[in-house]
Amino acid sequence: MRSPPYYIFIETIRRCNLKCGHCFYWHDTDADRANYLPLSRKIEVLGEFQALNPRGTMVTCGGESMLDLKTYFGMTHACRRLGLTAASVVNGTRIQTPEMADRMIAEGPHEISISLNSHRRELHDRTRGVQGAFDKAVNALRLLLEARARVPGCTSRIYVMGLVFDENYRELEQFYEFVLNDIGADKLKLNFLQPAFAQDDATDAFLRDHHNVDPDELFDIIQRCDRRFGLGLNPLWLRQVRMYWRSLNAAKDLDRGWGSKGRTSEHICNTYERNIMVDVYGNARLCFSTEFGSMKLEKPGDLRRFWESAGAIRRSMSQCNRFCGISHSVRRESSTREPTRKLPSKSAAVRAVDFLIDHWPLGQVPAQPSD
Repeated sequence: MRSPPYYIFIETIRRCNLKCGHCFYWHDTDADRANYLPLSRKIEVLGEFQALNPRGTMVTCGGESMLDLKTYFGMTHACRRLGLTAASVVNGTRIQTPEMADRMIAEGPHEISISLNSHRRELHDRTRGVQGAFDKAVNALRLLLEARARVPGCTSRIYVMGLVFDENYRELEQFYEFVLNDIGADKLKLNFLQPAFAQDDATDAFLRDHHNVDPDELFDIIQRCDRRFGLGLNPLWLRQVRMYWRSLNAAKDLDRGWGSKGRTSEHICNTYERNIMVDVYGNARLCFSTEFGSMKLEKPGDLRRFWESAGAIRRSMSQCNRFCGISHSVRRESSTREPTRKLPSKSAAVRAVDFLIDHWPLGQVPAQPSD
């Protein structure tokens, strides 16, 4: 009997209010919104997911998912009612008042990540394409932390999601210092440059111009950060990070983005064993790529039918070494094991989430840790 999916990623919107160089979602206008999966059906799908895994996690996707607050909070409300964990990565532009921060803590995701490219205002704003984006992201983080402090015993997690590329990798120690000790966020999660999301151009200028990272130097820098900040990093993940950058640098056609023939030298993804991605139209996949098979979620039970009948898709995906395998959402290895840095206490449900992420062997769900 197949293990249940652990995550469901639901795309809520395709447009964005920033203009990031490493993403093309902001080119979309949601002009086809009439054909999107309606909120009522999204909530039904969440119910089907909960039946597969009562301890599962829903992740909102976009675009900037908070541009549609009705859908955004409709989905987090459903997760809370169903006992699912909700997680979200947003750019922070819609969290600019204490009132919205309070609402996020009370009604929003259990895990809130704000995207930040650097501790330097100039670099973040330039790569995100909008002046003032840095100040809004940092303000959102501070407001969320203040809102959490107003709720005794609150276990909401406030993270930063950072992108590592040529202009910031040598500054990771300063970046960690800013995120953990100046802002006071719970964690800085690292994502690594890959071909541009939702690429709609034959040329990927950002990947072409920003991939010049020394893999061995990056390896040493991250190890130094681990020692200094007590991150509890997973050595296998770190070795895979170095392998990833070596593979990326070996590719000769990175200007083609997803059209590049380059691949990682090792298979590092297992999204097909634990994730379901649902796009705005209600098509379910086992990764974000449209290269592999999908199923339209049209009637009750379709989510289970897709998950349990996707054997051929899994076999095909098990041979895929595209660069997206390093992504935080799909990689086989968790970046951390047991951080020595003290974090706010977690609920039993959140501890179970972390246990599964860190210890789930391929195709097998372990026994849950005790409270």
